[in-house]
Amino acid sequence: MPREIKMPKLSDTMEEGTLNVWRKREGDRIERGEVLLEVETDKADMEYEAYVAGTLVKILAREGETVSVGTPIAVVRLDSDADAEVNALLEKLGGGAAAAPAAPAPQSPAPVADADESPAEPAAAPPVAAPPATPPPAAAPTPAPAALPPRESRLAFWMPDPDRVRATPRARAIAAERDVDLSEIAGSGPEGAVVVSDVEGYLQALEESREPLVSGDVPATPVALRIADEHGIDLSRVEGTGPGGRVSKRDLRAWLDREGGAPEAVALHGDEIKLSQKRKFLIRQMVESKQQTPHFYISMEVDAEPVDALRQRLKEEGSRVSWTHLIVKASAQALEAFPDVNATWRDGAILRYKPINIAVAVAVGDELVAPVVKGCEGRPLDSIAKATDALIERARDRKLAPEDYADGTFTISNLGMFGVDAFYAIITPPQATVLSVSRMREVPVVVDGEVRVGRRMTFGLAVDHRVLDGAKASQFLAELKARLESPDGLLEGDDGA
Repeated sequence: MPREIKMPKLSDTMEEGTLNVWRKREGDRIERGEVLLEVETDKADMEYEAYVAGTLVKILAREGETVSVGTPIAVVRLDSDADAEVNALLEKLGGGAAAAPAAPAPQSPAPVADADESPAEPAAAPPVAAPPATPPPAAAPTPAPAALPPRESRLAFWMPDPDRVRATPRARAIAAERDVDLSEIAGSGPEGAVVVSDVEGYLQALEESREPLVSGDVPATPVALRIADEHGIDLSRVEGTGPGGRVSKRDLRAWLDREGGAPEAVALHGDEIKLSQKRKFLIRQMVESKQQTPHFYISMEVDAEPVDALRQRLKEEGSRVSWTHLIVKASAQALEAFPDVNATWRDGAILRYKPINIAVAVAVGDELVAPVVKGCEGRPLDSIAKATDALIERARDRKLAPEDYADGTFTISNLGMFGVDAFYAIITPPQATVLSVSRMREVPVVVDGEVRVGRRMTFGLAVDHRVLDGAKASQFLAELKARLESPDGLLEGDDGA
């Protein structure tokens, strides 16, 4: 019997997933263990492997679609299946007729499609190229440098929103970081998906282009200039959000949407922000925390000079120890001294955690993730530093796995690099506390009756009052303060300490 491929449950909290990229096309042969598609879950972008061998006869959910766990997304025909069996299942699922097997793919790399030929709908697969008449050379030709979409291009203006353009997770992340409209880029990946090299090539071509990229005093991309000419749009009235503040096709589309809508709607609303699965999960989790967890807050000012001196000394000795590493180590020691803080509320009882697993909040594009440094109890500073750096690097590359988020017992949120003087974060369930770290600032301090310039940081602690009272929470924060103001103890257990 043919098999339904359903949206898998790839994390314990996953309720729905967004299809990022199909790695196979309708009619393709698939083998057990081959990567079939990439799925964005509430925890990470993950690859899903086929669990049966056969032919992918029908794709029921396209890239960019968000579907619930257990929803059929494709049909696979086994080698032993009859046509009648396949057609009966497709009719039941409303998927229409089965696709014909795909033609053999050429051995040489497929050329990057010109921007003029981008499909109006991302769901439609591009035509399959015929196999070459003669065997291709052994070495693949060097791809031509990326080029900007020409101004005379007939690139469709009303293309889908850039969030629904086929793109790999990494390419989408780079595009978001560099304010690139993905619908201006022709993809060279599977089924026309935009890959990292396409985005990088587009940005390079944009920087090196000798074409005029301004209309009057308004910078714009070539496609935006052409569209503005065709539609008689005054670009000075459009706010540019593209690379270098240029007006992009996305900006023009949003501007025309607002201009064509009701006056009251124009005044109140702009573009709708598409939420990732991870951000949706974070929103649900934070709302649940504020509704169900009785928060209270305390803070202490810490003399930052001793620990900053230690950091500078370690840096001169060749160590790449950062503020984050030192705060994680000091927090681990304070949690060992006050194990009641490393606890949770469950079923009307307080339970202490056995390990000390510290989550470190990291901003990645427009998302916030908190990978977990596990087993921090008694762990040397250099080991904590290496583990933390590896997690942060994977977070920024969007390569975190669900287990990288799991089993946190304490969280550190640092907004000091953004110039924040003081704040309180929201507790991440089922943890009982979260530490907020502010910037190091210069303030007047009194030492031996004299006023001098000192450097101070404010550490805030949000606490679940069911687990801790104010006295215990204050003692823990005082212990953390002492560890940071007498920081030589942070080197305990390190080689050579």
